[in-house]
Amino acid sequence: MKKLLSILIFSASLLFFACTGNKTSAVEVSAHVWGNCDKCKTTIEKSCAIDGVSEAVWNEDSKLLTLKLDTSLVTLSTVLQTVSKAGYDNEMFYADDYAYNKLPDCCQYDRRPFESK
Repeated sequence: MKKLLSILIFSASLLFFACTGNKTSAVEVSAHVWGNCDKCKTTIEKSCAIDGVSEAVWNEDSKLLTLKLDTSLVTLSTVLQTVSKAGYDNEMFYADDYAYNKLPDCCQYDRRPFESK
């Protein structure tokens, strides 16, 4: 009887740890990021290469940056702040002026003033 009880407890604990061991907080999110060309695409996507971001794709036509990120490691706000430091305005942050002015001429888009909400 003790042996059977030990086996049952061992099996239950094994099942419990097997079910809880591989949880991730991965989500897919999108945000608008302004830019013009393939050079912009490369710079924007490279600026997203931080811990917690597994994929970053910027669409030149829609101006949408689609990210796959682990929310336990990084937030959308953190990623978009990094993109703004690379010189690109987005829906949360206005780009760093110095970084924007250093962009190639083809990447300097018409900047829009942010509206008060």
